[in-house]
Amino acid sequence: MPNVNVRDLPENVYSALKKEAAQAEGRSLNGYIVALLKASTDERERRKLMRQNRAEFRAFLASLPNMGDSTPLIREDRER
Repeated sequence: MPNVNVRDLPENVYSALKKEAAQAEGRSLNGYIVALLKASTDERERRKLMRQNRAEFRAFLASLPNMGDSTPLIREDRER
């Protein structure tokens, strides 16, 4: 598994991460940072998929025939 070194990490960021890692079910700092990075990557992938699905849905909607206004049909049906 690859390793990553982080340089010039501000002390306040390190302290906050270490505190949050300790509070997160006794997780190690490394485990906590890996979980944060994985969650961030998963969220980016989810958003990318949503954008693709939205584009596909819009293309599908554009391919449907125009159905026009249904108001006259509803009024006619109500008058029966």
